[in-house]
Amino acid sequence: MEFIRNRISRTAYSSDGSIYSLTPSAIAAIRTEEDIREAFAYAREHSLSITPRGGGTGLAGGALGEGLIIDFSDYRKIIKVDSDEKTVHTQVGIIYDELNMALNEYGLFFPPDPSSGDSCQVGGMLANNSSGPRSVKYGLTSHFVEELNVFSAAGRMLRLPKLKIGSDEQRRFFNEAPEYASVFELLKENATLIKERWPRLKKNSAGYNLLQVVQSMDRGIYDLPALIVGSEGTLAVITSAVLRLLPIPAERLTIRLYFKSLVEAGKAVEPILQTEPSGLEIVDGATLDLIGRSRFGIPSDAAALLLIEFDDAIEERRKHFNDIIRQFDLAGDVDYATDASASAALWKARKAIVPTLYRHHETRRPISLIEDVSLPPKEIPAFIEYITDLFSRYSLTFGIFGHIGDGNLHIRPLFDLNKRDEFELAQKIYDQVYEKVISVGGSSTAEHADGRLRAPVVRKIYGDDIYSVFVKIKALLDPENILSPGSVLSTALFTEKIDFEKIKSFCAACGKCNGYCPAYDFFRREDLSPRGWLRIINQSGGSYQNVKAYLQYCLNCKSCATVCPAGVDIAAEIIKFRSQQPTAMSKMAVALADKEMLLSLSLKLGQLATPLINSEAGKSVMQLFGKPLFGIDRSIQFPPIAKKPLRERMADRLADFGEVAFFHGCADNMLESNIGESLFKVFDKLGISLSIPEQKCCGLPYEVYGHHDNLINKARFNIDHLSTFNAVVTGCASCLMRLIEYEKLFDTNDDYRNKASDLAAKCFDISQYINKINPETRLFDTGRKYRVTYHNPCHLRAAGLQMEPEKLLKKFGNIDIIHPRYADRCCAQAGSYGFVHFQESKKMFEKKKEDYQKTGADHIVTSCPACQMKIRAEMGGNIRVIHPVEILAEMIK
Repeated sequence: MEFIRNRISRTAYSSDGSIYSLTPSAIAAIRTEEDIREAFAYAREHSLSITPRGGGTGLAGGALGEGLIIDFSDYRKIIKVDSDEKTVHTQVGIIYDELNMALNEYGLFFPPDPSSGDSCQVGGMLANNSSGPRSVKYGLTSHFVEELNVFSAAGRMLRLPKLKIGSDEQRRFFNEAPEYASVFELLKENATLIKERWPRLKKNSAGYNLLQVVQSMDRGIYDLPALIVGSEGTLAVITSAVLRLLPIPAERLTIRLYFKSLVEAGKAVEPILQTEPSGLEIVDGATLDLIGRSRFGIPSDAAALLLIEFDDAIEERRKHFNDIIRQFDLAGDVDYATDASASAALWKARKAIVPTLYRHHETRRPISLIEDVSLPPKEIPAFIEYITDLFSRYSLTFGIFGHIGDGNLHIRPLFDLNKRDEFELAQKIYDQVYEKVISVGGSSTAEHADGRLRAPVVRKIYGDDIYSVFVKIKALLDPENILSPGSVLSTALFTEKIDFEKIKSFCAACGKCNGYCPAYDFFRREDLSPRGWLRIINQSGGSYQNVKAYLQYCLNCKSCATVCPAGVDIAAEIIKFRSQQPTAMSKMAVALADKEMLLSLSLKLGQLATPLINSEAGKSVMQLFGKPLFGIDRSIQFPPIAKKPLRERMADRLADFGEVAFFHGCADNMLESNIGESLFKVFDKLGISLSIPEQKCCGLPYEVYGHHDNLINKARFNIDHLSTFNAVVTGCASCLMRLIEYEKLFDTNDDYRNKASDLAAKCFDISQYINKINPETRLFDTGRKYRVTYHNPCHLRAAGLQMEPEKLLKKFGNIDIIHPRYADRCCAQAGSYGFVHFQESKKMFEKKKEDYQKTGADHIVTSCPACQMKIRAEMGGNIRVIHPVEILAEMIK
C-alpha cells in the first residue's frame, strides 16, 4: 500500500465539513484488512497519531488530524445480507444511501437516516452515533448495531459483540482483551452515578455512550458496540459492522401545519407525538421570512411551521391526526402529500434554509458553532424565544430548524469570522448558548458529535465525576492517546485551528458533491474529489502542472453544482483554472476544428479509415502513438462517423429564420445518428415548421479545455443565427445547457448579454418542447409495445429538465417504463473524457451496466448523443439505445 505524503494531497485531506484545518503528515487510502495493519504499523514506526476518516461530512472536525489519516472510503464491500435475521454485515466505507439502495432488493433498510445520507459513510455514522429527521421513531445508529469489528490502539483486530454477562464467551473475550474487562468493572462501579446524572434526553451524542451500556448491563448484556459507537475514533478504529435492519415502509404520508404562534406550535408537539409519527420537524417564523414565504406557499402570518411524517398504518394515523388538529389554532390550510414528488415539495422549504443562508451575505456564513443542541422537548419553544431574542440583540441573521419530536434543534447564525468583532461575538454566543442549554438539562450535540468543536463543553454537561469516567476509559483503551487526539476529550479552545481562508468561500465543504461525483466514486480519495479539487486550487499553492494532474479527472458533469446546497460550481472553477494555460495538444485540436474544410476532410478520411482503426493492427498503432500523445487506449471502439453530415442529408431544411430552429450540435451532425431525421418526421406530423440554421459548436468542448475566447466567439455566432427563430430545440443535453448559460459569458454592459438572455428563454430540450405543445396521442400508433429504462444526462439534470423525457413517454400507454437505480449517475463519457480516460470511464460505468442488465428492458432512452454513444459501446448491442424522439418517430401512424 502506498502512503500519500505529497503536499497537494495532504492539503485536500486537511479539511472536512467543519470550520477547521489540520494538515496530516500522511494518508493511507486503504482497501483491505492488511492495508489497515500496515497503516497501524506505519503510524507506530513514525510516531504518528491515527485518525480514521470516512466521507468527511461531519461538522465538528472529527475527521481531521495531524498524524496519519486512514481513509476508509474505498473499504466499502457488503460482506453479507441475512434477510431472515434482518441484518447486514458491511465494511464502513459504504455511503449510507448506497447501502440502502443495495438493501432495497431485500425489502429492508438501515433506518437512522442522517440528512447527509447521500454522502456520509457508515463508519462516520458509527463514529458520531448519527441520526436524522426520522429519529423520533427510529432512534440513533447505536440502536441498530449488533456487532463491530475494530482495530485497537495497539493495532489488534477485535470482534466486539453483545456479550451475555457471566457467559463463557465473555470470559474468553476478557482473556483476549483484558482492557475491556477493566472498562466493564469501571462501569459497574459507576453505573448508579451514570444513570442518576445523565441528561434526560431522547438524543445525546456528547461524550461516550455510557448510559446505553449500563442500561444494557441491567438486562445482563455487556453491549460492546454501544461503548464504541459515538466515540469518534478515540477508543478504537471501526472496520466493519453487523447492523440490524427493518422492512421498508410501504407508504408514507407527509403533512405541513402552520401556527400563528411559536408557543402554539410547541404545545402541539405532545399531542402530535401521541399519533406516533416517523418524523416531526419545526421551522420558526424568522427563518420562514428568510427563505421567502411566497416561494413555498407559506401563509404570511405563520409564526412556525411543523412537518409531520407517518410511514405505517397511514389511514388510521391520518384519521387520528385529523381528530387532534381540530384543537389547534392554525394559520392556514393543512397540506398533505402521499407520493414522493408531493412530499418533496412540502420538504422543500425545510431543505432551503442552509442554501439560503450560504448565499444570503457576501462574507458572512452560517457557521457551525451551536448547530446541534439537544433539549427536553418541552423546553424548545422557550429556548427558541431565548435564541431569537439573543440574536436580535446582536442584529444577527440566523436560521432555526430541527427535529422537535426528539428535542434536536439546528441553529445557524451568520458570522464573518475574519472580522475581529464578529469573531469575538461568535465566542460570546458559543459560551452563552451552551450555558443556557446545560441549564435546562440539555446537551451540546444530539447527532453531530463533539469532535474539536464541542469537546470543551463535555465536562460542563456531565460534571467532573462522569467526565473522569470518560478519561479513565480513554486511558484503558488508548493509553498512548494515539487515536483521534483532540476529539471528544480536549481542553483546547474551539477557536483553535479554524480555517479562516476556507470560511470566506461560499462552499461549505459539506462533501455532498463527493457523493455524486463519478470520479470520486471511482477513486474514493479526497484529493480526487470535487471538494478536494476546490481546496487544491485555492489553498495548496502547487504549481499549475502539479495541480492539473489532479484536476484532469473532472468530467465537467456538473453533478457538483446540481446537488450543492449553496450552488457552488466546482467544475466551472476547474475550467477557469485550465484557461490559464490551455495545453498545446488542445490548441492544435481547436485550430483543426475551427477550419471547417480541414475538419470535413479529416472526418471523411476518418470515416474511410474506421475499419482499419478498429482492426487489431490499428489498435496496435493506437497503443504505440495514441496512448502517449492523447491517453487513448487501444481498447477504444470509436463511434462511427456519418457518411454524410446531417446538414448535407437535410440540405432542404437549411434556413436562416423560421418557427423552430434545430440546434443539432456536433455529434448529431457528424456521427451516425437517427435523431435529426426522427425529429423532422415527428415535427412534420405535428405540423411544426422546423429548420436547421447556420450554427457552430456550442463551445462546451472548447470551454472544457480552457479556450474561453473561442467559446465567446462561438456564442456570439450562435446567438446571432438562432435569435431569428421563435424557439430552438436540441437533442443534446450538453448543447442545451451551454446555450441557456451563454448569458453568463458577457458583461452587464455587453449587448450580447441581453440577446443571450432572450435566447435562453426560447431554448428547449426536444422532449420538453413536445411536452409544452402537448400533442394528441391519436397521431401515434400505440400498438407496438416498448419496455424501456432510461439514463438522465448530467447536463439535462443540471438544467433541471431530467424529468421531461419520462414525462413525454408516460403519455403513451404502450410504453412500460422501468426505473433504474442509477438513472442520475454519470455515464462517464463526458465528451472526450471517455477516450482520454478510457479505462477509468469504463469502470465508472460498471454500476450502470449491471443495473441496466437487471431491468430486462429492451430500450435505454437518453437525451444526449454522447451518452448514447457511451451506453451503446458498454452494453454491446444487448439493449437498444435511443433518443425519446426516435420512439415517437417509430410510432407515427
